[in-house]
Amino acid sequence: MGIYRPSLRDRLRSRARHALLERLRELVEPEGSRLLDLGGGTGAASVRFARGAREIVVREPDSRRISEGRSAGAPVVFSPGTAESLPFGPGQFDRVVSLMSFHHLSDAERALREAERVLVPEGRLVVYDLDPSTPRGRWVAFFEGRVMRHGFRFCRPAEIRRMARDAGFGDVREERFGAGAFVVARKPEGGDRAAKRL
Repeated sequence: MGIYRPSLRDRLRSRARHALLERLRELVEPEGSRLLDLGGGTGAASVRFARGAREIVVREPDSRRISEGRSAGAPVVFSPGTAESLPFGPGQFDRVVSLMSFHHLSDAERALREAERVLVPEGRLVVYDLDPSTPRGRWVAFFEGRVMRHGFRFCRPAEIRRMARDAGFGDVREERFGAGAFVVARKPEGGDRAAKRL
């Protein structure tokens, strides 16, 4: 594998998010795992929080960000496309992560069902996003929606927890961090409860 040379923007962003990425790493416990990062962009954050993983797959809909990551030599596997339709079989991953990408999802409930499907039993989901009830979260949601006219939908942590449970996850918990929150959940040992309900 070649030398990894992330862009200046990615290096600065990683430094600014150092504490967040370290806490994410602690929650994910990536060592030896097969990890899927939903909306992982250029892979720069994935490389930081998932070091030690056996395999890192970045699912990313923006082809320009994938090209940038590949040009930089990011040591990840890029999978072009959305989180709502994953081209992986059941039980292919030990961890699924969404870092600051949950608000980009056009169908968050479907994406969570897909995440549950591709996880092994006892596999872990970790989502982090801004909380729109915090001052910074409110400002970002206003700016993205009213100023930039993006169709993003920021969900409160309680809503993400509810959607995760509806998707079949168990042991769903929330941890506040900065202007957002982590939602951490586990796929039950019994397997895909969401599929059994359909």
